Amino acid sequence: MTPIALVIVSTASSPLSSEEFRHGWDQLHRVLPPPTVWLETQALASPQAWHQALEQAPAAAPLDGNARVLLLRHGHAMIDPDVLERLGQALDDAQDAPTAVHAFDPGFPPALAPDYCTVRGMERYLEQLGARELPLLPDSGQHVPLVTLTTVAAVRAGTVRSSAHWVPGAFVHDFASYHQARREDMLPLLPAGVARVLDVGGGEGGFLQAVKELRGCETHLAEYSQEACRTARTQVDHVWQGDFLTQPFDGLLGQGQGAFDCISFLDVLEHANDPRAWLARARGLLAPGGSVLISIPNVGHWGVMADLIEGRWDYCPLGIHCVTHVRFFTWKTLQDLLASAGFAVEHLERVQVPAPADWASHWAHTPRLKADPVSWNTYAFLVRATPLKEGPWA
Repeated sequence: MTPIALVIVSTASSPLSSEEFRHGWDQLHRVLPPPTVWLETQALASPQAWHQALEQAPAAAPLDGNARVLLLRHGHAMIDPDVLERLGQALDDAQDAPTAVHAFDPGFPPALAPDYCTVRGMERYLEQLGARELPLLPDSGQHVPLVTLTTVAAVRAGTVRSSAHWVPGAFVHDFASYHQARREDMLPLLPAGVARVLDVGGGEGGFLQAVKELRGCETHLAEYSQEACRTARTQVDHVWQGDFLTQPFDGLLGQGQGAFDCISFLDVLEHANDPRAWLARARGLLAPGGSVLISIPNVGHWGVMADLIEGRWDYCPLGIHCVTHVRFFTWKTLQDLLASAGFAVEHLERVQVPAPADWASHWAHTPRLKADPVSWNTYAFLVRATPLKEGPWA
């Protein structure tokens, strides 16, 4: 395969704005180590931005027109080395001399739908894709690619997509929306009559925006990231930047004590060194009759079990194996946490991502194991909990 000489990537979406994004950025660079040259542009990805980055980089000047260039719409992509091999081979072997080849992504998935929950799971998925001998799919121009392999000549001429194709065996994971999720799956758990909601660690405030649209209530965001807060201020009523445990909530009566009808922790508590302290803080901020909403991943999911059987536990920018997770939960340990913090579960929903039937059958019939299919099929727990009225916390 012809080696990749250049990477041109748009950094307009700030790939270093959080620890998770930095981890993904580092992983991306490990996939394409030196002598590959990286050209970064603050402009949004476009033929003009790629051309300008190429023309302004001294390292690109000596390259001939056939040199390979990898174009990244942004830096929030998980790319397996095998995918780069498949893209390169497709560009080498294509009979009709395409100007470029694209990898599929979650926004435009290939015919075999993604079924992974971990890095190793994505590798298994890619192995399935690679076993399918399907022809290249012509680029109709309807979908914007995240990852494109092309040539210096095509970038200079602005013809990258004039005769491009999608490669069925190539797929990359896009995690750019990590701080933007609206989490509409949590909206049915909102308690009736809620008037003021606090979302803790809610990134750019996507969930609160959805809450506002549905219920019209007053929205508050407690978020550590300054960059996320800047965006959130355009769509949230009140933004409290800083550490939730020490946030004084200046301007609220009693510094927020008893101020909120609902406080949400959506994929947040697993990032906390002391999640019990976060829940204890929430108790004091809840109004009488208030409740907390919690979304938390299940470390007992079959995807994690399968990885461990293969000797794998790969940290990544998001998901069950997110690099910033410091606590891990099953349903039992989540119940224990809530009880120790003085909360009772009022409502539970399980996000189901079932195990393949042959795997499930094997584990269910393994001697000396008390198999729990309900647990291993659960990717995450969605919970509404209310404060207990009696106990040392009362």
